[in-house]
Amino acid sequence: MHQNIIECLREASINNLFKANGFSSCFTTWKPQINTYIPNRTSRQVLDIGDKLSDIFSLTRTSGRSQSAISGGGAAWEALTCWYLNLCLIGRRTVVIKHNKQLIPTPISEAITVNYNNFVSNTESDLVAITFPDKPEYNMDKNAINIRDDNGTLVPTTLRNKFNLNALLNALSHRDFSDLEIHIIQCKTNWNDNAQIPMLWDMIYSANDFRANISVGKNGYSIHDTKRFTYSFVTVPTTNITKIKPTSTCVKRIAHISGGNYWGHPTVSNIANSIKEMLQRNLSTGHSQNHFTTLNAELSKLNTNYSYFGL
Repeated sequence: MHQNIIECLREASINNLFKANGFSSCFTTWKPQINTYIPNRTSRQVLDIGDKLSDIFSLTRTSGRSQSAISGGGAAWEALTCWYLNLCLIGRRTVVIKHNKQLIPTPISEAITVNYNNFVSNTESDLVAITFPDKPEYNMDKNAINIRDDNGTLVPTTLRNKFNLNALLNALSHRDFSDLEIHIIQCKTNWNDNAQIPMLWDMIYSANDFRANISVGKNGYSIHDTKRFTYSFVTVPTTNITKIKPTSTCVKRIAHISGGNYWGHPTVSNIANSIKEMLQRNLSTGHSQNHFTTLNAELSKLNTNYSYFGL
């Protein structure tokens, strides 16, 4: 089966979600509900899942405020968001990855690193979306790629009888670094407790200069050298949404965040956008056509090429 390197990375990203027992068990509960929302599997129905993502998540939400319950719920929300965005992005040059050192190309991981004196932090980048440029290597069969790494050494397409995904992505990301788009997506189940975190991280990433010994990026890679960078916040949220107003502190804190503020409900003006709006706002450049067109062309392959989505 012909598969380009972007779809190979997407498959690896989704398979990585299902390897976690928490996501696999939750998805067993979510799947029947998801399928009720997409009876005809049209592009409109798939995109509109974003308006109902919080309702889907609530089917398995753990009650209580224990640390394990909060952590488990947060991981499940990250994974569900990653699953949904990737489903909407099939056939495009954008992939969303739940933070994983083995899947995120090294140049990108190093570009989003924040250094404070000798302390290194990779921020709370729950999800990283990468949009690759429209170049032959990203569209051809992955086994036909011919690329040299940053030392000038030809990268083999296979290593120990497996496709050499990481090394090839590292080489391509190094060569095309200035043409990449990086989008950090922070996912939290609670809005009130966490709104200040994306606000502060977005400030750090947006700054071009610091008074203290703080810098962004390392080993020659910086987000400021990429084609585009955004930082977004996606929440369930667990609080009663009717109590959230445009004047609420949590709304004010992230009103101007670079990538926007989203939740798993329909858009409410001056409060939060549906997560589906992120696709047009931040993740639209991975194809010359819109998401409806690319989804319509790919959805017929959900049981074959894209069976790893589990639908």
